[in-house]
Amino acid sequence: MTLIGNPVQWFLGFMLLASSCGVILASKPVYASLSFLLTLLSLAALYLELSASFIAVMQILVYAGAILVIFMFVIVLFQDAYMEIAKQQAKSAPLLIKAAAGTLLLALIYMGFKINGTHPVKSLPEGFGTVESLGKALYLNFFFPFEAIVIIFLIALVGALYIGKKEN
Repeated sequence: MTLIGNPVQWFLGFMLLASSCGVILASKPVYASLSFLLTLLSLAALYLELSASFIAVMQILVYAGAILVIFMFVIVLFQDAYMEIAKQQAKSAPLLIKAAAGTLLLALIYMGFKINGTHPVKSLPEGFGTVESLGKALYLNFFFPFEAIVIIFLIALVGALYIGKKEN
């Protein structure tokens, strides 16, 4: 593979970037959720292209399935706050577009400096992206950070339940 890369990966990357911008710039929450679905599906396709099939399937099942359904429930429950959010989005959209254009310009400048030298592409280890390699990485190499994240999520869940119970 050359420095330019695979055209399919470039297409998926641009689709991922465009749909991510659609999440932020959508005028209605339902459109933002549909754009988020396209973002998640294009990310899963990019994982498939990079030979990480298990991560791609988990991306679709967990995020595109479960979390997006939760987002839709939240949108249905909080329709009253839609007008206030729409006003805030209208104010921040030009600034966001300028920031994205500046970031793209900096990335192109960086790529221009980096393109002068060629770097060999490393091949993936055997079994990359499989369930076995992911399990070994999580439970052998990254056991403590994995358990720390679980504890942080548990604390956040208990805190959210406490705050929700206190308000009602």
